[in-house]
Amino acid sequence: MKITELPFIEQPVLELLNLDGDRSTPDLDYAGYGWSQAGRIWCQGASEGAWVDDALLLALHTADDADAIAGDIELEFELPGQPPVSVLLSAFLERWLPLLPQRSAIVLALCNPHRATLLHPPAARVPVHYAFGDVTSWLDDEHGRIDLVAESWSTLRP
Repeated sequence: MKITELPFIEQPVLELLNLDGDRSTPDLDYAGYGWSQAGRIWCQGASEGAWVDDALLLALHTADDADAIAGDIELEFELPGQPPVSVLLSAFLERWLPLLPQRSAIVLALCNPHRATLLHPPAARVPVHYAFGDVTSWLDDEHGRIDLVAESWSTLRP
């Protein structure tokens, strides 16, 4: 299967991040993926957070037992009726970013368990925000925002 044949489709933000129901704890079995256009996302690290406006939000998944790869992350796509497909994040972004809408920033809702330090993807013309460690999504009703929480966040600039 070619990378561009993966069923990586647009979804509403709340559905994409598994926030369309009521939950009080993260759903550790959720392995959804896709993309959405988000007006505003709060990226919260252990010590500080930052708003990302006008974002192309990419929800991706890495297997819990994925190998550490210097400068990259192994993605896993669970497909109905087929074995999972794995692909490197760098190859995925190279092929998919030109096909997706341009926004002011890209946010990767992607666990980075081995804390890989990524390089700015050549296909991205805007800043790319990515996390170190696990990422959980929350709907913060009190502040009216969507939160992505991780140990810390890094921003790659073109």
